[in-house]
Amino acid sequence: MVNKVEFFSMIILKEIKKHPINYLILGVIFTVAVILFLYYRLIFDVRDIRMLIFGTAILYFLWSLFHHHHRGDLHLSIILEYFLLALFAIIVAMTTLN
Repeated sequence: MVNKVEFFSMIILKEIKKHPINYLILGVIFTVAVILFLYYRLIFDVRDIRMLIFGTAILYFLWSLFHHHHRGDLHLSIILEYFLLALFAIIVAMTTLN
């Protein structure tokens, strides 16, 4: 019997194999965001960090729209889910800056 972690990882791997370009784009977005975050954290420019957080959240939201449109399952519930997730990430990131 397959445990939940193995089952979940198998689903993720199948999804990545189906749409590798989409996930490569997502990986590039987050990699660039982490590198820029570490850079701005060194010089401690809070304004630039805030813009980076907003920009990353917006790019993530736009990526999700593109990805689900490409898959053919873009619905209002998915749009709302990704919007709320991006908004939650912004709120958490902003509260940890201070």
